[in-house]
Amino acid sequence: MPNSTPFKILNASAGSGKTYSLVKEYLKILLASDNTYQFQQMLAITFTNKAVGEMKERIIETLKSFSKESIITEPNDMFCDLVRELSSTPEKIQGKSKKILEVIIQNYSAFNVSTIDRFTHKILQTFAYDLKLPGNFEVELDTESLLKQAVDNLISRTGKDEELTKVLVDFALEKTDEDKSWDISHDLNNVASLLVNENHISHLDKLESKSLKDFYVFKQNIYKKTKTLEQKVIKKARSVLTLITESGLEYSDFSRQTLPNHFKKIISLNFYKIYDNQLQNNLAEKKYIYNKSTDRDIADTIESILPQIETKYLEIKELVFQYLFFKNIYKNITPLSVLNAINSELNLIKDEQNLLLISEFNSIISKEIKNQPIPFIYERIGEKFKHYFIDEFQDTSELQWYNLKPLIENTLSAEGGTTLLVGDAKQAIYRWRGGKAEQFINLFNENDKPFNVKQDVQNLPANYRSSKHIVDFNNNFFKYLSSTVFTDPEYAKIYSESNQELQNEIEGYVGIKLLDISNSDDKDDVYGKEVLKTINQIIQNGYQLKDICVLVRKKLEGIAIADTLSQEGIDIISSETLLVNRSPKVRFIINMLKLAIQPYHNETKFDILNFV
Repeated sequence: MPNSTPFKILNASAGSGKTYSLVKEYLKILLASDNTYQFQQMLAITFTNKAVGEMKERIIETLKSFSKESIITEPNDMFCDLVRELSSTPEKIQGKSKKILEVIIQNYSAFNVSTIDRFTHKILQTFAYDLKLPGNFEVELDTESLLKQAVDNLISRTGKDEELTKVLVDFALEKTDEDKSWDISHDLNNVASLLVNENHISHLDKLESKSLKDFYVFKQNIYKKTKTLEQKVIKKARSVLTLITESGLEYSDFSRQTLPNHFKKIISLNFYKIYDNQLQNNLAEKKYIYNKSTDRDIADTIESILPQIETKYLEIKELVFQYLFFKNIYKNITPLSVLNAINSELNLIKDEQNLLLISEFNSIISKEIKNQPIPFIYERIGEKFKHYFIDEFQDTSELQWYNLKPLIENTLSAEGGTTLLVGDAKQAIYRWRGGKAEQFINLFNENDKPFNVKQDVQNLPANYRSSKHIVDFNNNFFKYLSSTVFTDPEYAKIYSESNQELQNEIEGYVGIKLLDISNSDDKDDVYGKEVLKTINQIIQNGYQLKDICVLVRKKLEGIAIADTLSQEGIDIISSETLLVNRSPKVRFIINMLKLAIQPYHNETKFDILNFV
């Protein structure tokens, strides 16, 4: 029978059988249908090509095992689950699996398991004419090299373009004012990376029509506003100090001179942590302004002028916040103008080469296709999906979900349509490219109800992969985090309810070692030696090198540890060791060629001797 819950959400922690559940739900729909070509109306979406390959392979391999006659007498867990949930017979499931497998193999191109980028690319190709895109546009995956080319083109125009030259000089000077390097190429490449970040695209679009002259005029206006505010702030602060002296008071009459010192800092434009104290409350409550031992006449005089001082204090505070706001704007105008200039260069390169950045897909669809009626979109792409499966949903960006919503809503409103979302907020890793785990959290907690049908929210409670001590450690660690780290109760709930059931009898081991490193220069060396010591202990316990994996946070840390292990005779495999220039044979040949060209170069001779 078909799935009775059209919109299902699975919260699947690590090792909880997520892929098993996905494949089971996929096959459940296939085997429940009388249409052997049902798979053509099903779309499974994930985030990487590797995940696509794994899902396709898992579905095909499962159907292959189901197609064998031996499955009837020796059924596996999934076969038994499907026979039970579909209220069918083993013979019927086996026969139908064989037919479905044959049809999928014969029509493999219609086997719709895809990355979300590939799916949006398909829609873009379909609507290329409507979007005024070149029909033969190419997708550029290497955005980093394209951005570098745009930055290089921009720098090459310095000295020729007067406006641009002035902006880049200002940019360099502002960097030196911040005690940073005047060499702007590195900073320009960092700034350029914002152009391909989905979180910023909508804001950057608003600046696209602005010229360097527009930014210059805007900067001058902001400068004038900051100077006007600066003068107002200083004038009002001086009036308070004048009021104090004209009232016959000394600064020492105030407790620790806190009040007059506050306005003296204002006059000198020293705003650092100036409002991180209790002075405003003390003024409002008229306490702690002067000492208890203060002469009564002096105290009365202070009391009489406090209302005026409090009024001035609040007026100045509002002006200071405005001043800091405009100063912050002023500080960012030059980087923004540079960013816009890089964007113009990038657009020129894309136009010349008929390129479209993969990072642009979602924003283009969101802006141009969102108003199209859903049936029209289906008609144009030549197919209609009735069943959606979205894996790793916690990494879906706002625009991706926004673009998928109308298609899913249309599917759920039709008879027999279904959608399955699978994710785990704790495993969100794509925030840097727009992924927003809060979307999954809100759906899972039912704070967000995007469709007319009720979502069926389920937890996958067991961990089938990890051993006992690892599961226990994770359960205790997540429980601790939920009560100590998160201020948002929704986040805390995710961790507090993530307790997993143990399914593995292997004991396992978890160890944490905190290193006391006083000299940061020795950090890599200390880490490397500790990793080596741990590896040797593991080998003594009967494990092999192939059983060991070393994970690090940064690439440079991995290189340092890899070098230490290699020097100690530990055979390792990493992205660095697989590089051609890391091969001793390749390096020997290169050095031999260098020696042939420069036979009297002592450094080359020394390198050759090291290989002999």
